[in-house]
Amino acid sequence: MRRAFQLVVAAALLGACGGGAGPTDGGESFPDAPLLSLSSRSGGLHLELRSSPQPPVRGKDAVRLTFTDDGGAPVDGLDVAVQPWMPAMGHGSSVVPTVTARGQGEYDLSNLYLAMPGTWELRMTLSGTASDDATPSLQIP
Repeated sequence: MRRAFQLVVAAALLGACGGGAGPTDGGESFPDAPLLSLSSRSGGLHLELRSSPQPPVRGKDAVRLTFTDDGGAPVDGLDVAVQPWMPAMGHGSSVVPTVTARGQGEYDLSNLYLAMPGTWELRMTLSGTASDDATPSLQIP
């Protein structure tokens, strides 16, 4: 009886932290309108973020980042490192997202796993043709 109770509790805890709908096959479609726009910490880069699905959901999501300079020109040659972080809980995601440069200032973030509802930060460190950082926030229902 005690073992069955432990299994039920473990299953409930896993269900609270994982799952959810989202893209899983790599066939993401991104909308024309960005979910959010912001500037990097130094203000030298501008970032538009689109998600698939948009808005993002609990579980697996994909993100397209578009970086431009002050004149609106696309910024290529960036090395973009992303750490998903949930400030209210003091932890990140157990899955490391992958960033793929597409050209024309676009970078796709795949395997983005946001396990719980709430506010998530995408803590980005940018290097390469520009050194900076940016931290867009996403609200997961």
